[in-house]
Amino acid sequence: MEVAAAFKSQGFEFGEGDDVAAECLAMCHHFQASPEDLATSWDSYYTVNQAKMKTHVPTAAHMEAFRAHFERHVASAKKSNAVKTPQAYVYGKRSLAESLESGALDVEMADAAVDASLAAVTPGRRGDTPGAKTAGARAAHARAHGLAAAGGVQLPARDAAAALDAMRPAPGASAFAKRLQRGVVKCELGASLPAPAADSGARKAGDRASAVSVRVVAPERAGSVLRRDARCMRDRVADKAEMLERRLVSFADACEASYPGLNCRGAVYAASQDDVTVVGRVVCDSEGRLNEQSVQLEGSIATSNGMRVRLELRDVPRFSLFPGQIVCVQGQNPSGHCLVAKRVIAAAPPPAARSPALDPAHGALTVAIASGPFSCVGDVAYEPLDALLASLLETKPDAAVLLGPFVDAENAVVRGDAAPLEQSFEEVFAFGVRDRLEQFLARAEAEGYKPAVVLVPSTRDATAAAAFPQPPLLPDGAVEAPRGVPVVAAANPAFFAVNGVRFAACTQDVLRHLSAAEAAREEGPNGDRMARLAAHLPGQRSAYPLFPAARAACLDASLAAHLEMDVTPDVLVLPSDLNPFAKIVPRVPEPAAAATAPALPARVADADADDAFVAVNPGRVAKGNAGGAFALMRIAEHAPAGPGEHAHAVGKRARVDIVRV
Repeated sequence: MEVAAAFKSQGFEFGEGDDVAAECLAMCHHFQASPEDLATSWDSYYTVNQAKMKTHVPTAAHMEAFRAHFERHVASAKKSNAVKTPQAYVYGKRSLAESLESGALDVEMADAAVDASLAAVTPGRRGDTPGAKTAGARAAHARAHGLAAAGGVQLPARDAAAALDAMRPAPGASAFAKRLQRGVVKCELGASLPAPAADSGARKAGDRASAVSVRVVAPERAGSVLRRDARCMRDRVADKAEMLERRLVSFADACEASYPGLNCRGAVYAASQDDVTVVGRVVCDSEGRLNEQSVQLEGSIATSNGMRVRLELRDVPRFSLFPGQIVCVQGQNPSGHCLVAKRVIAAAPPPAARSPALDPAHGALTVAIASGPFSCVGDVAYEPLDALLASLLETKPDAAVLLGPFVDAENAVVRGDAAPLEQSFEEVFAFGVRDRLEQFLARAEAEGYKPAVVLVPSTRDATAAAAFPQPPLLPDGAVEAPRGVPVVAAANPAFFAVNGVRFAACTQDVLRHLSAAEAAREEGPNGDRMARLAAHLPGQRSAYPLFPAARAACLDASLAAHLEMDVTPDVLVLPSDLNPFAKIVPRVPEPAAAATAPALPARVADADADDAFVAVNPGRVAKGNAGGAFALMRIAEHAPAGPGEHAHAVGKRARVDIVRV
């Protein structure tokens, strides 16, 4: 039944043996509304009244109040859609041209229609938004429709490519062209290994045209990769609560699986003179930044009814906590209001990636990792992107991972600081990024070189949905590539494998967000802060474990399944405005414990001792009006001994160079 299907698409299902569906169908007929409109209205009605409703399932008891709500909605929609002034039909650019071609409208009538249109509308997204009757509005509308400001004469269609090319600075005149230290290489990791070079990866000197495989991996609970037509920013309070509860339960399951015999299902508020073990979420007791005195622990709904207690950390020698972090705490709670921690387990990472000995994941591989912006902040000439692609043609990596933003919403030209950008954002991407990428692939093919390309969007992309998790930037086949060259548009965050080596990339500046929210204590002065922050993502099994999210994060809790990490990646890519780095990060950090902490059951040992991953911040290709940097990684070949599956041990065989553009 259409009504039931429409309600199910919104997350509401009718109960069995109920005549609610028939009553909803009657409402559709009475108000001449579609089932989708009725289901959307029920979503709105439930959101407003969920505190008073015992269940989200539509029942007969709700129908009378819902009918009144929907009737008000229909009346409001009719009132807002009522046509005011002008009453005459307003011709747009397309309909006007069609009428002139068919002879249904003569030139004098066309001029009058254009004058009326310009006097009644301002340029909206479709050019038909009622608005002010100012001269500036009429001129802007004429530019948007390719019309003269007076007389209604149609102008030739603008050439977006030529217009963007005319905005390029003169050769050698830009600040980017005058940059210093271009091409300077700094080794960040694995200095004892050979430097990345052409033919040093999966393609040997005599086999440069061999294919490199790229496979996008979806989180298990998500079921499939995030599609471009996914509905974004429709999360409700219930979605946020479900996301947090699921993280609490899965973290408790992971702790009990890692430490057999450990029971961490206690209530955080239960008073006890004995040692207790509980799992909870770190929260701040005020609106300010988290600190040692403001830490509270919120239990799950299943074990603690969502109640909170103060978390006392004076006995713990070290910790790294942030809002939204799920932790397992051992300690005492004699009053029921304050849990005195003796041990904090802050990481329960998923297993490491493993493959058979003959799998390509144990072979050599070179990967270039570059993060936008790809154009200087004061123009859209994409000089840094040209320099990056020229460098890739020299070093010839097996794969290039390009991370957004591609059309940066913070770019001065895109924002229209000096003057409105006459070209659309899609045209800027097509002529500034896509065409350059296609030319790069064509030149590479001419040299017998076929690199794989992975594109990951950013919430700062003007051509992408400003939601996180974020659908892929382009549909399949949008970039014309030579035969056998994979060009993959992945979601954000992206989980993919290049020749079996597992990568995870998140273009949110999660490092900066965590750095601003973290409360930490180190045992000594030599702690590695960047490695500690990067370890939180696999440790929390989430590509964005911070909650509440940072203001610019655009987190959509209804898509939280696409944030989950089922496998600890071999390479974790975290582009950030912070300084570029490459670190070997232990997958399972040692829990911090006081001297009086109770004994912890022995941890289940992994089969391989190489239990670490590589975290990389490649920097930005463009920084202001100057050049930035990108990362060039070479993974050496190794031959694991023995049958069965083996960890990829990328940390021991990876060299990462930070290259100035």
